[in-house]
Parts: sequence; C-alpha cells; structure tokens
Amino acid sequence: MYADNPKIQQLMRIGQPDWNREWPDYIAEYQLNANDIQDLLALFKDDQIEPGEGQPPQIWASLHAWRALGQLGDPAAIVPIIHSFDTCHADEAALEELSTVIAMFGAPAIPALAEYWQRPGKDEFAYVMALDSLAKIAAKHPDTRDQILAIFANYMAEPEQAFRVLNALLIAHLVELEARELIDDISRLFAMECVDLSCNGDVEDVEIELGLRDHRSTPKPDLEALESDRQPLPDIPEPEEDDFLGILNYALYKKGGDDAIYEVSELDGFFAAIACAPQLIAPSSWMPAIWGGADQSPEWDSKEEFERFATALFAYHNMVVEGFSDDDYEPLFLENTRHDQPTLVVDEWCEGFMRGLGLWGHSITEQDIPVLEECLAPIQLFTGAVDYETRMALPDSDIEALQESIQPAVLRIYRYFFQPVKRSNTTFIHASPKTGRNQPCPCGSGKKYKKCCGLN
Repeated sequence: MYADNPKIQQLMRIGQPDWNREWPDYIAEYQLNANDIQDLLALFKDDQIEPGEGQPPQIWASLHAWRALGQLGDPAAIVPIIHSFDTCHADEAALEELSTVIAMFGAPAIPALAEYWQRPGKDEFAYVMALDSLAKIAAKHPDTRDQILAIFANYMAEPEQAFRVLNALLIAHLVELEARELIDDISRLFAMECVDLSCNGDVEDVEIELGLRDHRSTPKPDLEALESDRQPLPDIPEPEEDDFLGILNYALYKKGGDDAIYEVSELDGFFAAIACAPQLIAPSSWMPAIWGGADQSPEWDSKEEFERFATALFAYHNMVVEGFSDDDYEPLFLENTRHDQPTLVVDEWCEGFMRGLGLWGHSITEQDIPVLEECLAPIQLFTGAVDYETRMALPDSDIEALQESIQPAVLRIYRYFFQPVKRSNTTFIHASPKTGRNQPCPCGSGKKYKKCCGLN
C-alpha cells in the first residue's frame, strides 16, 4: 500500500503546484525509481482521499503522481493513465497536463492511444485528451509523424459528426504538424459541417495557414451570424405528436442539465430498475430523479409542453413495465455506426439502471444481496463505478458476451422479486396491466392499449 512508502508521503505533502514554474525533477528530489511505479499508480488512481477543511495538500497528490510517472517513463504506466481519460477529462489540470505526461513516453504510447481513440462511446473531451497526446508525441518525436497522421486520417474517414470541437482541434493540430498531405480529408470535414469554425476559421483559412493558397476566394464567414442562425438542437428535429421516443429525446436533450438523464437509452435502463424494484417507487420519487433532483427540474415553456412530455414519459414507463410483465422486455441499447461493423453501446442503459437502483432504498433483505450482486455484475461493468482499465483488459469476445448477458440478468432480477413464491420478509406484490400494449384497449375505444388507457 502506497501509504507505507515514505516517498509517496512526501508527494502527498507538496500541495498545490506553482503553475508558473517548470515541473520539479521528481526523480532527483524524491529519489523515485522503478520500484515506486505501482505505488505512484495507486496514488494516481485513488479518488478516496478525503480532503479536510480548505485545500489540504493531499488533494494535489495525484497531479504530482502523474508528473512523476511521466518523468520515470516506465511503459507500465501508459495504459492506466490513458484509461483515466474517461473520468479525468472534466478535471482542468488533468485536461491540461495528462497529454504532456503521455507524450513523455513517446512512441511506446501510440498503440494504446490508437486503441483508445478507436473505442466508441466516450465523452468528447476524453477523445480530445487522446488527440492532444498523439499530436504532442508527433511534435516531440518527428519519426512518429507519419504513423500518427495515419491514425488521424483513419478517423477523418468516418468522423464523429457531433464532436465539432474535437474535429476543430484535430484540424488545428494538423496545421501545427504542417500536414498538407491531408488537405482532402480536412476539406471533407468542413464539407460535412461538423467543425467548430471559431477555432480555425473555414477551409480557406486552413489552406492559407498550410501555405496552399495565398488569399481567400470567398468572403470570410461571419461567425456571429452563423452562431445566431444555428438551431439549439441541430441533430434532433422537432418530433411528431405521436413519436414518444422523439418527444422524450427532444425534451431530455433540451431541458436536461449535467446531472439529468441524457437520452432514451439511459431512460429505458432507469425505468427497468424502477420496474424491478421490490417495492413500488412512486412517480413523485422517480420523476425528479430523471433531472438529477427536484432542485434541477426544468422550467417548461408552457403547460402544453410539459403535458406532452409527461404523456410520453408515462407511456414509455408503462411500456417498460409491460415488457417485464409479459416476459419479453428488451433493453434499448444504442448502436455505434462509425465503423464498418456496428458496435453495441450499453453504457448509457447501464448508467440509467444504476440510477434507478439508487431509488430502491432499504427495500431488499440480506437474502437478496447474493442474487443482486451476481445479476448486477455485468451491468456495473459498463458504468463509471468500475475502473475502465478493468473492462479494457478484456478481449472483445468477452465484452460482447457480457453485453449479451445484461438482458437475462435484468429479467432474472424481475423474476426473483415477482415470482409466484413469495420471498421471506417480503409482503409486497407487484401489480401490472394484463392487457398487451399492442392489443385493443379494453375500454372499447378501438385504439391500441398503449395509445389509449395505457398512457395513464
């Protein structure tokens, strides 16, 4: 344990760095060597250090650890640091420094960065950290330039069009690397309108920067006008009145804050956990949880807007509940289509399920815990609760098998709590509609149940 290492204890007492000075020589000042690598990695990854009042020195310990790891240059630190991008991208110091740390390893870091770059489903700024790392390696080690430009070209063939900032920063790095040979790929990005023009200007500006033209052929774009003309939801059109999924996605995207459920796949997982709860969770509890708490509930533009969302929300909730009661529930996973082979993305659904699970409270007994732990294992693996390094160490075949095990696992949870034989210490009985959602409504309206009484 690193707490027993006196060198690590010294790092924990350094405190906030002087941002205006070069990094200290940690190896010389603290006599660090290869024997300290594992302790430094443990300190770097430890988010359990509890700060006291004010700004205690230990909250800066991970920063000193990653700097020291970069100076030591041991390849064993490469993968753990790269995988930390998943969670560190929101930390300003990490966003600034971790790419510099990775660049200190040079060419040996390129394969792990390339693999990370190609994995779908990450935050945009996690990819920015990988991008910055690759670009800094290419600048520091010119012999790696062609290899890294090939990685960038491969991405630009099938870019993430929603990541406008990432694409703009990529172009900025290509300009710094004088990558004239990729001008066709750069032009294609601009043609797809997936680049933030406030970073580099438009394609003609980039061509001038690269020395490929002397002057503009068209007027310079008015960035303020472009910004004002941009729709708030460019990728989500106004949904039709009977498009429940569209209504939900639109409202979650438009009204949700940082702590809210972001899209319908996560909402589906959330409702799956609500449906599986051993005791009824009322809408008064789960509706605020969608937004991250009652204090973060959105302000609606009109009563009609709220009613439209609420109608779609309860309709979807009922469909999920009926899926379980009919024993045919299928999780609404996402699919990444960036690569030739479609890739299943289950992370959002799993995060939603764990969010819903947090509303269960104390409704389980000790005898439930072993079953829940077994069923939750594949779900938790695809959430932020598990170190991403753990998942990345698994072969693709194992990851696919674990993804496929999620549906039977969640159905097992439901059956366990609502099987005909009542559990001991449990008296709650789960009630659910008996009419199939696609069957005629029993009220005689002639509509399908899901579009009539099933909405209530």
